[in-house]
Amino acid sequence: MRHSCVFITLTILASSCSGSMEQVKQACMEQEGVSQADADLFNKMDKPVTRPQKCFYACMFERFGTSDGHRFDTEVFLENSEKLAQNDQKMLNAAREMAERCDGVENEDRCELAADILNCLRGD
Repeated sequence: MRHSCVFITLTILASSCSGSMEQVKQACMEQEGVSQADADLFNKMDKPVTRPQKCFYACMFERFGTSDGHRFDTEVFLENSEKLAQNDQKMLNAAREMAERCDGVENEDRCELAADILNCLRGD
């Protein structure tokens, strides 16, 4: 289940992105001052450990619209999921389950919020 959640999450995030995933990653790497190795954690949705890694995730989630820096944006996540899933009911159901599980995730610290969102999306 975890692997399918990671795949679905990455696919939804990538589809919501204006520009390529790599362009967004590069911009967030520069903004947050992280290395390529730190940024590569995102490709597998691995848990960020350091503050810069968490802030990198925050940047990515904010650019995808999944976070406004204070809370998980369930509506945007579901809108992107529906666009992407089209007729794939299994993917849509999994995305809805993730969105419901993560609805209400909030944190005043944008970097800690990103870690909270990731944990929720992963089902941790």
